[in-house]
Amino acid sequence: MSTWYITLKDLLLLTYDKQALVLLLVLPLLLISIIGMSTGQFLTTDEDLERIKLVIVDENQDDTSKQFITDLAKRSELLITDSENKAIALDTLRRGDAMQVMIIGTKFSESVDAVRMHEIFNMMYEKHPLNGLAALDVNLVTKPNSGVAGELLEAAMFALTVKFMTPIAARKNAVARKWVRSPEDEQAADKAAETLASQAVAKPKVSMALQWVVPGFTVMFAFFLINVMARSFMIERDQGTLRRLLLAPVRTLPLLLGKTIPFYLTSVLQCALLFFCGRILFGMPWGSQPAYLIPVVLCTSAAAAGLGLLLSTMVRTDQQISSYGTTLILVLSALSGSFLPRELFPKMMKSVSLFTPHAWALRAFDEVLNQPHIDARIVASSCAVLLAFSSICFAAGWWRFRTAA
Repeated sequence: MSTWYITLKDLLLLTYDKQALVLLLVLPLLLISIIGMSTGQFLTTDEDLERIKLVIVDENQDDTSKQFITDLAKRSELLITDSENKAIALDTLRRGDAMQVMIIGTKFSESVDAVRMHEIFNMMYEKHPLNGLAALDVNLVTKPNSGVAGELLEAAMFALTVKFMTPIAARKNAVARKWVRSPEDEQAADKAAETLASQAVAKPKVSMALQWVVPGFTVMFAFFLINVMARSFMIERDQGTLRRLLLAPVRTLPLLLGKTIPFYLTSVLQCALLFFCGRILFGMPWGSQPAYLIPVVLCTSAAAAGLGLLLSTMVRTDQQISSYGTTLILVLSALSGSFLPRELFPKMMKSVSLFTPHAWALRAFDEVLNQPHIDARIVASSCAVLLAFSSICFAAGWWRFRTAA
């Protein structure tokens, strides 16, 4: 019974600690909302944010180039804008308002009309897409420092260009001509596709950024608990409350459980609140089997509470809490993938990140939220590691507390 009395006492104290409630509940919601606005998923809803911005300069200005631009505009992934001249388009690229500039030269139509089927096959084996496009008088200028994403975009634009001119070349080939649809058939197919698209039930689009931002910041803020927990221990130590509890007929283990459970419950509430807000405010799905979120949230909170107890027994001053606790939170978050998806980490850093509890929590969240068929073994192994981490930290904290007492 002593455990529950201490738990109730600390829960009541937490409700009076406005600063702790703001840090654990309000601040995470505020930060997630700001990120939601920056990704166009909250208040500033903007579906264009996830589309690739392409600026086209059409120096050719004939039916062939216009049809090519029309075909590109049908791609829902592209947001195409026209530009009067090359200088304005390149300035747009420099400002960061576009990902790529396409300049269609005056010889584009002539080059497309002159292409034959065997030349198209040769172009497909071209190692550098820009060389193939240059032969058609099409120049691509990609945003500097875009890395692999820029190279993939160049390859995609090359593929779309080849797709556009293949029917044109095929109609001039006696063998391939009979396999090519006529322009009238293509228009009828486009109209049928548009009709089906208009009749289909539109699914809400969710920013992929939110799919890792919400779990990432949920895990990070779950471990912000350690600062609040350590400060609570320090205050009770300075006020003599802990000493009086030690003099009472209460064993160390029930005492520490009573001190830890309130923060554990607060962490569970915090995680649940963030996921509910992610669902309500941004329409973020909870995966194909949301029930798997429950053990992941419970085990993540257990790991945070265990680390919080260990830190509470190691620090003595408010300055130590601020420096040690905050440093620990930020370093573990950075190493684990809370700030940046682990998929973008180098191989070595992926291995290093697995030494943090955050990474195992994020691994489980990723499996539940993003995989259509959840592998229960991944969730179970991640939860087992989190529980083992929590148990080790709790045992070390218990030993430290007994030694200090």
